[in-house]
Amino acid sequence: MINDNDVVFITSASVGFLMAQNIPDNLKIRVVTNSIIIAEELRKKQNVSVIMLGGEMDSKGNCYDAFAVETIKKLRFDKCFLTSAAISAKFGLSIQKSQAISFWNAVIDSSKKAIGLYPTEKIGIESIVSICPANRLDTIITDWDVLEEDLKGFDELGIELVITESEDEE
Repeated sequence: MINDNDVVFITSASVGFLMAQNIPDNLKIRVVTNSIIIAEELRKKQNVSVIMLGGEMDSKGNCYDAFAVETIKKLRFDKCFLTSAAISAKFGLSIQKSQAISFWNAVIDSSKKAIGLYPTEKIGIESIVSICPANRLDTIITDWDVLEEDLKGFDELGIELVITESEDEE
């Protein structure tokens, strides 16, 4: 889903780290991240230019504060890849703590295309605080073993669904 010369935002979650590890070495892109850990991983890739967002860093090496939000508002992404604690068609993207709500909405607002990375265990679940409605995402990528009933609501919202192949199908 990433093309040469794209500017992309990669989520600070573990799925973002796995994504960063697997970016092909020959892909020439610019990545924006709020994670020092992801920035360090991407630093190893010759064709990847990294913009590291500043601000007050949390204990996991991520910045979500007002400084980071203001910086995000001054940037534009071809695509953002994000996740949250949970997602449902009715409650949308949700998390446990409200501090990051402004940050994630600013990322989506600054993106031409918003792509959610949601493993099966996060689909159809609702956490305590809603970030935004699910239809703010253009695409959801999830696992092959997700339940059809959990995807139906996203399909009705017009969200493109991309299902990864099982290990048996690879």
